[in-house]
Amino acid sequence: MDVKTLGRITKWMESTDLEEITWKNGADKISLKVNNSPEAHSKFSSTLVTVPAPSIGIFRFARPGKTNTLKEGLAVKKGAELGVVEVAKDFKPVAPGVDGYLKIISVEDGQTVEYGQPLFFIEPK
Repeated sequence: MDVKTLGRITKWMESTDLEEITWKNGADKISLKVNNSPEAHSKFSSTLVTVPAPSIGIFRFARPGKTNTLKEGLAVKKGAELGVVEVAKDFKPVAPGVDGYLKIISVEDGQTVEYGQPLFFIEPK
């Protein structure tokens, strides 16, 4: 069996739910096993807590006329305003649900955000 044929069979197997196939062609025989189940893939866990967008809109680090200087590593309090999502001149606060340290800022000022999109990641105290 040539490498090209083996590649085509492997690619086809990955597009199906098959986990094993045996190919015979005259004296040639090959068995392939592929495990596409999600349980077989590595799992990860994290202690970081996300701070999601409260609605669809435009993210702002501060309300008009105010300033808010956030940086990674900053200690934050539960309920403290980390920014706002502007929706038709209405401002919805973005606040963490836990006390902790700001580990990741995953949004930029002026960026359009989706409901539930993770904007910040907090490491709880």
